[in-house]
Amino acid sequence: MSTVAFDTTHRELCHTLFDALERGDVETVDRCYAPEMTMWCNFTNREQTREENLASLVEGQKVLRRRTYDDRQINTFDDGFVAQYTVTAVGHDGSKRALWACLVAEVRDGLITKLYDYLDTSKFGVPR
Repeated sequence: MSTVAFDTTHRELCHTLFDALERGDVETVDRCYAPEMTMWCNFTNREQTREENLASLVEGQKVLRRRTYDDRQINTFDDGFVAQYTVTAVGHDGSKRALWACLVAEVRDGLITKLYDYLDTSKFGVPR
């Protein structure tokens, strides 16, 4: 695949993923993932399976009214992408928090096979 081709397809995949997350569209998120996809998060230091990740997205909808992924800066490479962004979460009570985040994705055959999620958890008072 040429540099331009993977840059375009990886960017589109990244935007499709974040746009679906914003809409709470778990079916579209699922279509972005390869069957063997896993996700590691810095705040849990644990790897989730695809199924666990999709279930956590459904659970997250119960906790938050809305999430937006703003100021997306996407850099691509031949087998993935890195996205830096601000995630803003709005609770059902109207409370609002924003934090900085970075998502590293490995991509094969147009699907995400591995995610590494790095969140600035200091704004949520999560113990280190």
